[in-house]
Amino acid sequence: MDPSNAQGSNQSPYPYDTNHVSELLKRKRRIRGIKSCFPCRHRKVRCDGNMPCSSCVQRHHPELCCLPPKPGHQPPAPDGNGSPFSMNKDGDEELQGTSTRSISGEIQSISMHGNSNYAPGIDLILSQLDKMDKQISSLKEELRQTRAKAGSSTIAQATTVPGAGSLFVGKGSTLAKSPGKHFVEDATGATIFLGSHSDPPVALGCRQAGSDPMLNDAALLDQLVPRTYPFTNLWKQEPGAGEICETLPDESDIIRYWQVYQTNVHPFYPALVTYEQFDTSLFAFLNRRTVILLENETSRLDDVDSSWLALLFAVLACGVQFSNDPIKERDLRCKVFICSSFQCLRASNFFNNTNMNQIQAKALIGNCLRNNLDTNSAWILMGSTIRLAQSIGLHEEIAPDTQSSVVEQFQRKRLWWMLLWQDTFLSFTYDRPPNINKLSSSIPHDPDAGPGRSFAECVCAICQVLLERARQDNTETPSEKLSFKSRMAAIFEDACPFLRDKAHCRSLQDHLERLALSIHICYTICRLCRLVLETASSEESSPAVDVESIKVECTDCAAQAVESFLDMHRLAATVCRSWAFVHNAVSCALTLQSLVASGPQHSRVDVLVNRLIVVLEREEQQSVWQDTDTNVRYFGPYSRALKALRETSNSL
Repeated sequence: MDPSNAQGSNQSPYPYDTNHVSELLKRKRRIRGIKSCFPCRHRKVRCDGNMPCSSCVQRHHPELCCLPPKPGHQPPAPDGNGSPFSMNKDGDEELQGTSTRSISGEIQSISMHGNSNYAPGIDLILSQLDKMDKQISSLKEELRQTRAKAGSSTIAQATTVPGAGSLFVGKGSTLAKSPGKHFVEDATGATIFLGSHSDPPVALGCRQAGSDPMLNDAALLDQLVPRTYPFTNLWKQEPGAGEICETLPDESDIIRYWQVYQTNVHPFYPALVTYEQFDTSLFAFLNRRTVILLENETSRLDDVDSSWLALLFAVLACGVQFSNDPIKERDLRCKVFICSSFQCLRASNFFNNTNMNQIQAKALIGNCLRNNLDTNSAWILMGSTIRLAQSIGLHEEIAPDTQSSVVEQFQRKRLWWMLLWQDTFLSFTYDRPPNINKLSSSIPHDPDAGPGRSFAECVCAICQVLLERARQDNTETPSEKLSFKSRMAAIFEDACPFLRDKAHCRSLQDHLERLALSIHICYTICRLCRLVLETASSEESSPAVDVESIKVECTDCAAQAVESFLDMHRLAATVCRSWAFVHNAVSCALTLQSLVASGPQHSRVDVLVNRLIVVLEREEQQSVWQDTDTNVRYFGPYSRALKALRETSNSL
């Protein structure tokens, strides 16, 4: 027979029924072992094979993560007293080992070829279906028993999020919360905070966080449904923690940046409230990372908590900004670390799974953006960060009967005030309404600190006064405006002795904190005086305002702020890379130039401003680099500050 004719005809070239043989070959096909847990297999996503896997932990159902036993291992029969999910292992093995697709294929084959030769196949299918029905019934019974026995321990486990010092997924501690005010949002599964005067929780689609999460059998299956996440990447698969960790520098650089952060960043903006826990977790991570890199198995880093990694990258971004690396490397590495931190935040689903690590990371990212002159983005980012903090109740005082340690309560309050710190100063600078119009939490005092307010507590007190002023901005009288200025000056009186007088300073750090507080307070008083003067000049008569005395006080405070910045730069030039110090000093210098354009103090002010310009010019020269397209790039806050001073000086 001609091969071409054989191919064109409908008759099979083989001497038997090929369909029948195909069915036989399907049955002899080797069944591959199941390497994914049931939730990942159900959702058709990658599973790392751990127990629980990172995917199940990130989606808040680690208890559902079960892998079938290895081939040849006979699972024990359910005794009715164990976990309801121990039965799920057996059910997974049978339900997945003989899939519904293969059963339906055999049924179709039987219907096509008749029942005479397939009686054993029918019996096998029926026995498998009967076994599946029994397992499903047994699983339902186990779930009903668990629902009846569910207590407070179950709820505590359901609401657990990775703790502030947690390094690995699923090993965190329960986040301290204000009791009775947290609810579970049905649409997302997130545990959120509701105020005491909110709409009824049922109207918001929320249920009590202390209620039974297994109200019915469907509630368990609902945990497998992908949660709402508005920023899902639709075009490519999200990288795992192991891939993101490839952007980390060498271990020596990580340690070096961490030391720089400890010295030059944290003392002047202590947003890392879990400082000691982070230090311990960092070196545990580095030890494990070293072993994994030697074995060339970076995928084993996928079980590292994405929230903690986001915090690590944010700390490194802050550290590299104040390092002594070449300017180009500082700029590029800082941007890479910020991008990596944001990617980790995305991976941790920070909208629906909010914890303190994420909030600390976003606060530090905002600080990095400020230092690189992206202050508007920092202000916008801080608004969303404050909303995240409010969603877990950081803005509320913790009830005295809450089972949380003194350190834990201090960390929560300190983190909340760190957000207010950044948001208040940015809002005050831009003359925008702050994100907070009501203070329901007092300024935290370190229980291990001595008498008097520390540097951080004094800055928080400044923010408290500015927030109270913002609430009365449209109704305050001239005398009330002056009272805020007086309260600002009184903050010095409650500060630690070394913050008030350099004679009490015992270390370089004491001097730097004293000068930093002087810059902040003098800048704030200078701004408040300017606002009073602007209001007085726009009114026909202001008997309650002594314009000349306010001008003198404004000039003195502005000059002191500039002098404090110059002294700080002389002691530690690296610390002065902070946008807050540069901006406050330059703003006060501009005020000096406008108030003392002529007169006996003009020469003194002119010398002071010229000294500042010389310092900024030297720093600007060291912060310039060119990219491959010969574009001039500036890194740090100096270029904009110097441009403002030059333009003002030329216009006078």
